[in-house]
Amino acid sequence: MDKHETQHDANVISPVEGDHILDHVDRDNEIAAYAGESAAHIDEKTNKELFWTINKRILACMLGTYFCQSLDKGTLGFASVMNIKQDANLQGQDYSWLGTILYMGVLVGEYPTNLLLQRLPVAKYLSANVFCWGVVIACSAATHNFGSLMAVRFLLGIFESCVQPAFIIMTSMWYTKREQSLLTSLWYCMTGVQLMVGGLIAYGASHFQGHSLKSWQLLFLVLGCATCVWAVFIGWWLPDSPMKAKCFNEDQKRLMIERVRANETGIQNKTYKRYQMLETIKDPVIWCYVMLQITSTLVIGGLGVFSNLIIAAFGFTYLQTQLLNIAQGAVTIIVMVGGAWMTTWTKQTAIVMHVWTLPAILGTAIIYSIPPTPGNKVGLLIAFYCTQFYLAEGNMIFSLISRNVAGQTKKSTTLAMTFIGWAAGNMTAPQIFQDADAPRYQKGFTAHFCLYVLFNLFLVLLRVLLARRNAAKRRDASAAVTSEHEVSSYDDEKIGHAHAFDDLTDKENPDFRYEL
Repeated sequence: MDKHETQHDANVISPVEGDHILDHVDRDNEIAAYAGESAAHIDEKTNKELFWTINKRILACMLGTYFCQSLDKGTLGFASVMNIKQDANLQGQDYSWLGTILYMGVLVGEYPTNLLLQRLPVAKYLSANVFCWGVVIACSAATHNFGSLMAVRFLLGIFESCVQPAFIIMTSMWYTKREQSLLTSLWYCMTGVQLMVGGLIAYGASHFQGHSLKSWQLLFLVLGCATCVWAVFIGWWLPDSPMKAKCFNEDQKRLMIERVRANETGIQNKTYKRYQMLETIKDPVIWCYVMLQITSTLVIGGLGVFSNLIIAAFGFTYLQTQLLNIAQGAVTIIVMVGGAWMTTWTKQTAIVMHVWTLPAILGTAIIYSIPPTPGNKVGLLIAFYCTQFYLAEGNMIFSLISRNVAGQTKKSTTLAMTFIGWAAGNMTAPQIFQDADAPRYQKGFTAHFCLYVLFNLFLVLLRVLLARRNAAKRRDASAAVTSEHEVSSYDDEKIGHAHAFDDLTDKENPDFRYEL
């Protein structure tokens, strides 16, 4: 876009650190062909029709893909009860390392995959990675020792590292800020669906006995091939962006782009901008997101790996513990969707996140302080289910990132940093629970108490920083706004969203407002 066309009058607020906005305006050519300079009104009826039209393509693919990822990632857990340890001659801590190496693969893959997501078509890149990890899962059936299992798990982590970042990009590309919190929770709660469905699939595969092909090998083959088929489907069905969506007509494309204008987070820009990368590294808000990811996954990861052992320690049998996975999955779905609904209703994400830690703290305190007996195992199980409220923190962090980071290079760098923290937390989490501390794992739960405190402190700091930035932007807006502006989003300021697609960062863009 010609920079002379983006000039505006003195009413526009100067960006942060004294830079001129015009120096960094860079509207993507594909977006420029559809988006005008000013906002266009979309009535409520049309907006709802567009929302459901988008869901048929975007949400359906996100739900299916995240379910596949959760299921494929959990195959090792299912295989553990199908004699894979004996068949692959796993000794000592070998099995634990197979869980850790997955997140090492994520750590290695996270930064390059986010750079590629900015420059390549999102849907095609996602489809290619899903196909590759389907191949890896299918090839896992051919493994026969610790070394070969380590290799396929590492590759699985590399290919799966693109999923959450791709989904956050897609969510901000297709959905309004008001919709994003709920939509993020829906694809994230597929982890709960996986708990409910995965056990049943594994149960069926375990009955495949008396053949040269082991039951766990059959499980890997079936799930791997199914994932490859799904990858081909999303490559065909999922559009890369509103501009390139051949499944929609030209009017629909313009309206789909227009409805996300007020997000102020843009849609795409394939040019890497070094200044945005440096701004990301220096931004304390981004480091708050990183620390929230680490302090949450250190708890969530440990609960996920050791949940069956913790429940079994209450006095439930092996079969009962497996069946209770279904109830645990249902609880996970309820708390995730419930948390997203609360944030949408109250428009106070950080406060809901604080509240959602309270049941987890209470449940942890009960498990820590009350020894299990045959008479209280149901009560302890309920207390454990209370800890599942903390799982919803993950999708609420994702929704904050998708709504509060603008500038495509800044967004890709933020996603790389936060998901490196996410992977590091998940990789380390199982080490909090030590075998010497079994079966009550009191030292592990003590660490969880400390992590709850740190999480809430970083959340308070994040809210304070975002509130101060919003106050500064509103103060500048009230000083600069004139009666010439036509579009108003707040009582005390008027926003025309002229810079929505100019690839400015959230700090640069005077029209950007942070979601708290």
